[in-house]
Amino acid sequence: MLCFGLALVAVVPVLLPGHPLLRALSVLLGLAPITAALTAVCRRQQLLAGDLRRSQAAFRTLAKSSVDPVVILDEQLRVTFASPALAGVLGREPGEMLGLPLEPVIHPDDRAGLFGANLQRRENGEFAVRTARVRAADGQWRLMQATVRDLRNDPDVGALVLHCRDVTSRGRGVDPELLELSLADPVTGLPNRTALSRRLAAVQRTVAASPVALVLLSIDGVAGATSRPGTEETVLRVLTSRLSRELRGEDWLARGKDGDFVVLVDGTVSDAEVVATRLVSTLGYIATPAGPLTATAGVTGLAADIDPGEALRRADLALSSACSAGVGSVHRYDDALRNAQDRRSTLAVDLAGALERGELRLAFQPVVDVVLHRTVSVEALLRWRHPELGDVSPQEFVPLAEESPLITELGRWVLREACSTVARTTDDELSVAVNVSARQVRSGQLVSDVVAALESSALPASRLIVEITESMLLDEHVAADLETLRGLGVRIAVDDFGTGWSSLAYLVGMPVDLLKMDQHFLAHVETDPQRRALCRAILQLGTTLNLPVIVEGVATPAVLALLRDMGHRFVQGYAFSRPLEAEQLAAGVWRTVPYVASAPPGVPA
Repeated sequence: MLCFGLALVAVVPVLLPGHPLLRALSVLLGLAPITAALTAVCRRQQLLAGDLRRSQAAFRTLAKSSVDPVVILDEQLRVTFASPALAGVLGREPGEMLGLPLEPVIHPDDRAGLFGANLQRRENGEFAVRTARVRAADGQWRLMQATVRDLRNDPDVGALVLHCRDVTSRGRGVDPELLELSLADPVTGLPNRTALSRRLAAVQRTVAASPVALVLLSIDGVAGATSRPGTEETVLRVLTSRLSRELRGEDWLARGKDGDFVVLVDGTVSDAEVVATRLVSTLGYIATPAGPLTATAGVTGLAADIDPGEALRRADLALSSACSAGVGSVHRYDDALRNAQDRRSTLAVDLAGALERGELRLAFQPVVDVVLHRTVSVEALLRWRHPELGDVSPQEFVPLAEESPLITELGRWVLREACSTVARTTDDELSVAVNVSARQVRSGQLVSDVVAALESSALPASRLIVEITESMLLDEHVAADLETLRGLGVRIAVDDFGTGWSSLAYLVGMPVDLLKMDQHFLAHVETDPQRRALCRAILQLGTTLNLPVIVEGVATPAVLALLRDMGHRFVQGYAFSRPLEAEQLAAGVWRTVPYVASAPPGVPA
């Protein structure tokens, strides 16, 4: 190297300026610092990459060895990493969660508190604690507490890191404050209906020494006020604050069903009426985009021999009475009973002449075959429009009719009217189902009434379905009449199957063609595994006995999809259509019913 340097020094002086060799040497000497810098940068990057790999390996090792689950979410709240501990808590393998959004496994009541303003960006590394119910693989809800570290602004992470802990009650050692979080309404922070039931049970044990009353407050106008995005939480929080200011020190405010508010008043029923009146009055001062809010209230006293469910039922009855009286009314349970009795007497008297006055009519609820996508039959439903009281619910007037011989006359009229209405349609396959009462069946005139209705309408017997309750199958004479009807071609359906007598031993071999599953089986079917198991069991029973099963009361697309996945084929309910008037049936509206469920939001069903 030294020799090369001496030679270079010896040569350079003889090179004239501008010589090509001199220019090449100048370029070479200029690149040397740049090359040295690039070499240093590459070495530095290799060291950083190694550190990053070791850091990631260490993180994953720590996460995998953690007893509590660690979950990482991206900007769209999708799972990008889940530790193996998740399998022990939720029964879900980490690989199953990767790439999936977190929201679907969170309880609907907890989503607003978890995915709303609570997840707005925070300073890098800031911690927040959130508690929510998470659905496990077996369908059960687990109460999970997550310490959330917001690293979305960190360029090296860009994610939310959740350190989770299962705080579901397992007996001793559970933090009561954590469990209380699952009993709070996510929007207002008030105790929810579950917490209310617990509080009522606790108060029931002490009410003999210290009187307590219950106020059920229904508020109108909230839906209109919260129609714009982002206003619901604001209105409900303002509403909660206003109501809280009107309560006394020992009064207790909670959320009830369907958005109602419930107050436990420390005092007598009279004290509760004063509090309820004050609450109803103060709502008129809350301004919303849709105008002032209005309310009505029902009041009842609590007693040691009244369980929480009965107390809420009494308050609900009082509230219904107040709603019937008009906006701003406050009724106590005693008043509601008296008003209900007066209404019952009025309806019983007026029902006797309703048929002659033309106040009764039929509506028709479609039954849809979800496999063939068409309406296969309609159920005839009796409706009464009172000239003064308006539309009266069948739950009110049908029991009144069944208590008197009037039900036989009404049943005979329904048979004739239903057969003639369906016979006038242009479809030769549409069938009609008619409910018949126990009194009409046991009168011995059912066969003659059916034959007369078929002859007068010219409706083929195969297009008539007679619906009976399970208990009627016990009567040998009834079974004989049903056999006679089947011999004519009429089909027999067992209505509200599973809620009454339900003896499978007698069901086998009986003159039955269809089973109708009662809508009570659909309550909470989306979240309750036992309800889903019952729905599957009834379908399997029908399949085993070769009896088609019709599911009543299917009200939402979600329940419809769930039933379709189970294999249920015949359904009826608001998910497809509300009951059709006779004019709509004659006009062929029922032909498009199977497509109503897929109509865009806002299109009336």
